[in-house]
Amino acid sequence: MKRKLNLFLVIFLSSKALATPCHSSNISFSDLESVFQDKKIRVFYSNNSLSKNFLIDRTDYNNNRIPDYVENVAIQANATIDALTQLEFLNPLLSQRYVGQADYIDIHLVSLKGNGIAYEVPVNFVKNPTKSNKCALLIKVRNNLEKFPGNYWTTVTHEIFHLYQYGYSQFKGGWYLEGMTRQMERVLKEDKVERKNSSLPSTYSELDKGVYLVSYNKLWSRLATLSDDLNNDINWSAELKSRKYIDNSIVLKDNKLRGYKFIKRVLENMKTISNNVSLKKGIDKNNWNEEGQNDPNNKVYIMKAIQMSMNQFNINRTKEEVSFLKIIDNMK
Repeated sequence: MKRKLNLFLVIFLSSKALATPCHSSNISFSDLESVFQDKKIRVFYSNNSLSKNFLIDRTDYNNNRIPDYVENVAIQANATIDALTQLEFLNPLLSQRYVGQADYIDIHLVSLKGNGIAYEVPVNFVKNPTKSNKCALLIKVRNNLEKFPGNYWTTVTHEIFHLYQYGYSQFKGGWYLEGMTRQMERVLKEDKVERKNSSLPSTYSELDKGVYLVSYNKLWSRLATLSDDLNNDINWSAELKSRKYIDNSIVLKDNKLRGYKFIKRVLENMKTISNNVSLKKGIDKNNWNEEGQNDPNNKVYIMKAIQMSMNQFNINRTKEEVSFLKIIDNMK
């Protein structure tokens, strides 16, 4: 009887799991005094020349008193979300993890050593009046990307896709987060078929050294190539295809994105596995602690999601594919 009662409590607690609660922060961000909002995107920036976060590029091509840099960040963010929505990825604001908690995606243009950072916990900076007392998912983007966006920068797309990953499951790991995202940021880039592709790992040693220890590894691009050789064009909506940056350059560079259906399936399978692990452990499916999210054993769960997806897409026939799947079969 006690065993059945414990099982009932686990199921009950799991079914009552709450979205990741909004965190209230007393950090003022007083030098990000300006905000530009477009749909669910809010871009915060500094016009104060004495601030370390001062937005140096003051180009204002359309003469609306908003720096083009700011508007282009919002344009890229919304184009990313709208494109992924057309491809049927689940908007993080609507995910089981964030629905009813985060109202916006906020982008802070700040001085950074890197290009961008995406945070997983929704936050409300209660001492910043420009936040309007609203909770949001937060991204930081470097405020001086050279000639942004040009034909190269998809930093905003990259960081936003991390929010999608956070929304689907509780699993972390640079090899998964960064490797997959590098492939998916091509949604706004020209995606050419590479003539030379590395093969899938054929031994656990190759998997460990070439994937687990390499954030920007080639596993995801290889899986994307095996699942989709770019013969299938994306029928973007006319409105999406017409999107332009402030300088009139096209936002979506082509109608191809290799492997997006496969990657979407991996994320969906990861969500299922993540929820099952939560149920088994009797923990909130939307609120694992940092230690649990980064548990080295999670590599096995992610690889099992990849295996499920490969079998669902019939990527299990060639010697290369079979050898890789055998590695996963032997994981515990």
